[in-house]
Amino acid sequence: MPGTPKIALNPIQWMASADGWLDPSLAPEPKQRLSLIKQAGFDALMAEVPAGFTVEQYLALLDETGLTLAPGYFVCRSDGRDGNQGDVVASATEVARQHARLGMTEIGLGLGMAKDRPRVLHPGQGYDADDSRVEAVTALIGQISDAMLAEGVRPSLHPHVGTWIETEEEGRAVLDALPSSRLGFLPDTGHLAWAGADVGRFVKDYAERIPFVHVKDCRLSVAAEGREKDWGYQQTVLAGLWVEPGRGELDLAGIIGNLPSGFDGWLMVEVDRPDIADPYESAQVSARWMHSTFPAQS
Repeated sequence: MPGTPKIALNPIQWMASADGWLDPSLAPEPKQRLSLIKQAGFDALMAEVPAGFTVEQYLALLDETGLTLAPGYFVCRSDGRDGNQGDVVASATEVARQHARLGMTEIGLGLGMAKDRPRVLHPGQGYDADDSRVEAVTALIGQISDAMLAEGVRPSLHPHVGTWIETEEEGRAVLDALPSSRLGFLPDTGHLAWAGADVGRFVKDYAERIPFVHVKDCRLSVAAEGREKDWGYQQTVLAGLWVEPGRGELDLAGIIGNLPSGFDGWLMVEVDRPDIADPYESAQVSARWMHSTFPAQS
């Protein structure tokens, strides 16, 4: 069991839409959202400046609600060979600069999804695998890493179902190509399990370069059925894939136990679609399980 991990929430359960996707417009307005997160039992949330807020206004709101920040996330919307690499690196630089102003030194880095993309239509299978694409993505991630590090923020690779870095093999290829000084590792327990990874082994093998973890539970039986029947991303989600931590079929405590004994990074809960209908109750149940399972932060 890790030593003194810190617990946080990415409050996406409020964004779950009826079609199995995420719609940020469904979330409560920022002040109400932060108040609900605090009342639910979390003291920290994922760093993300709300639209229309300055960094200073956001920090003031956090101070007012008694919350602190855990690392945020940057989405790379390029496969490294579509001609958009320059725009992506410029966006990454701006996000890293803003993150540094929030006091962050780490950030997650994953590739983008869209509803009509091949791996969204055929998720969790490594569909249309292409070593040359992985090489192009890796080169772009290297550029993003250098741009972010220049702002004082290190990105961490986040393999994600529905993207071109989805499988354990693809994640390892990127991590092995770039040193930990340039790129950390952000495992998402649910996404890696959905894609068929040996999550505990993957975490153990790269444990020393993990600054935070996305703690996500799921029903492996639903993931397996979805792969067998070639369900799309949204169909698999609507079939009941995601659940609050401790309510699914992952050994989350066992997986997280592969982190270094002195791990003091973040364990960030993500419930992409709450199994408990009310998002606030979902957050409450998640907080109770996390604090009881990792009592150092209770």
